Parts: sequence; structure tokens; C-alpha cells
Amino acid sequence: MDWQETLERAIPHPPPTRSDPAALVAAGKKAVRRRQALATGGTALIVAAAIGVGSGYTSWRDRAAPTPPIATQSEADEALDAYPTQPPLSDASPLRYDFDTKEVTFHDGWEKAGRIGPKEIRRLLGHDYSQLFLAATNGERTIYANFMNPTQIAYADADRTKGKSLSEWAVDVAAHHVEPRWSAGGAIRVGDGWRITREIDNPLDYDPPWDSDAAVAEREGMEVWILFSGDKPKSGGGGEGYGVAYAAPGQTIEEYIAHRNAEMDRDLAASTGAYSAGMSEAVEFGAGSELVPAERGVTILEQVADPDLGEGFAEGATRSAAARITIKGKEQVAIAREKDGLTLVYTIEATAEPRAEDRGARSLEDVLAMVRATETDDETGGGRSLFP
Repeated sequence: MDWQETLERAIPHPPPTRSDPAALVAAGKKAVRRRQALATGGTALIVAAAIGVGSGYTSWRDRAAPTPPIATQSEADEALDAYPTQPPLSDASPLRYDFDTKEVTFHDGWEKAGRIGPKEIRRLLGHDYSQLFLAATNGERTIYANFMNPTQIAYADADRTKGKSLSEWAVDVAAHHVEPRWSAGGAIRVGDGWRITREIDNPLDYDPPWDSDAAVAEREGMEVWILFSGDKPKSGGGGEGYGVAYAAPGQTIEEYIAHRNAEMDRDLAASTGAYSAGMSEAVEFGAGSELVPAERGVTILEQVADPDLGEGFAEGATRSAAARITIKGKEQVAIAREKDGLTLVYTIEATAEPRAEDRGARSLEDVLAMVRATETDDETGGGRSLFP
């Protein structure tokens, strides 16, 4: 299991609710309709599309829901170097592993004190793990290292691991994930055995309602950097995305934050807009092309009939409409089309930008313009990217 999979385990899941016969019946009906839609629509159940890049940031090499579309980089821009980098040899990081040549080198005065290769790791931890654990000693100190990839390397002083051997430390690392949790406006919390040693409030310098938070967390001599951002109204107080990286000797969380901020600024500069879409049953057709609420908590603020979203959208449709709606107070855009007797509805949440001057809600016209551009762009599907 790699670090990204470890982070996936950190995503909180809502607790199960009590069984309600009426709700189960309704859920069953919805499932039937979704299967019908899948049979007609192929892979169109969940769609994420972008012109350029999603402006809300997601984590670096890790993710927490929701995930905006991936960046499209300008040809004029050079890719930023990965961060953190594998640190140079020192007494704090006395061993290096070359992922290409498989060669291990040691700092002067240090030598190998232990090694657990992929075969032994799979025996200890399971077949999902493909990491390398190494130990080095200078006769007075022993340093453990976990090499996952060139920028994800964990170091720990063996004296701070409560007497664990290298094998015991490997099992312990796999069993104790940092599991960062955060709500916009609050403090970062971490998993069992970890503790926050430093927290930086709003390191990305966002204006309300956006917020950000960063922290250094430590467990038995092993440190990680954590970076969150979120939008209070949009996410209901939850974190919008996060990044986690093992702290590298000689490098700082400030440098990590600056690197992530530079990545986000680059992505924003290349962006002309973004959206993500998911199949919904919030609205349905009433008379003609009028949309009406189909679920409780849905309010229609404005709507248009037969929106111009390109030939692929209009082809074969008997009626279509788009509306700006609220679902339990959260604003979205709904796009509906009826074809061959089947109605498909998608709700679109325009990506809000965390910078103060860009955080205003996009209008219905703006969202439809973004969808139209994607639907009519041959490189993104040419009318096949959202509706089948």
C-alpha cells in the first residue's frame, strides 16, 4: 500500500443510518432509474470536465473529496520541481536510495544496520505494499528510513521508536496513519498516536469565506507536513482538499507551503473556468420544458428552456432545460434533457476560486458558457462529454 492509499483511508465516512422502509423503497426506485440511465448513457453517470484547470486546489499526490479537474499546463510554463526532494546525505538523513539503479549510499561514518525489501514487506504487511525499509548506524545512533518514492521518504531516530526493531517499526508505520481531519475555521486533528507540534493559521492568505490551515505532526520521531484549504459555505465547514508529505531533513513546511502555493497560482493562471457534474434527481420536467423540484429542499431560482449546449446535446432531445437551483441552501446549476423517453439530469457545481476577488458565485449564463465550451470542444469529447 502506498502513501496515497494510506491517505484514502483517512477520508471520513458518514455513520450508517437507521433503516427506514419508505426510504429503502425510494432508494430502490432510484437505483432502477440509475441502471436505466447507465444502460442508455454508458459511462456518463459521473462526469468531471474542465476548460483549463479547476481553481479550487486539491492535494499534492494525495486527495480528499471532492477533487476538482486536473490542471492543463500552459506550454510556456515549466513544470515545478517535486517537493520535498530527497535530502542530501547528513547525520539526519544518513542514507539514500536510488530508485533507478537500486543503489544505497551512506553518509561518511555510517553503514547499513538493516534492510527489509519488498518480498519481506509483503510477508509482514501484505501484498499491497511495495516499499523499502532501511536502517543505518554510526555506532552511536541508528536511523530508520521508509522509501516509498523519491519524494515520500520517512525518517525516524530508532531511539524515539520505543525500542522497536526495523521490522516492528515497519509494521507500526503501516498501522498508524496520520488521518488528518479539519473543518474550515477550526484546527487540524490527527490520528491516534500522532500529535500536532506546530500549526500555521491560514498560510495561503485566503480571505473569508475561504480558509486554509497547515500543521506539522509527529509520532515517535517521524514527522509529516499537512496542508488544508476549504470554503465554509460551499463545504458546510469541511475541508476542501489537503496535501500530506513526510517532513524531509533540511527542508521546512514553509518551503512546502510556498511550493504548493506556486503550483496553485500557476494552475489558476492557466484556468479559464471549471466545473464538475454528477447525475441528480433534484429536478424533473413539469409541463413542456419547465423544470420543477423533484425532491425536498430544492428551490428553483431561475431557468431557461432549450439551452444552447451544442449539437451533441440537442441531437435527438425532445425537451431540455437548465436552471439555477438551491439544494438545502447550496446553490448549483441543473441541466436536464429528455431523449428516447428517458430524462437525465445533472447538477453542476461551479468551482469557486479561493482568492477574494474571484469567489463570487457564477451566474447561470456563465456556467452554461463553460459547459457549452466543453461540449463543443473536439478535444474534450465534442458533444459527448456530459450527455450521451
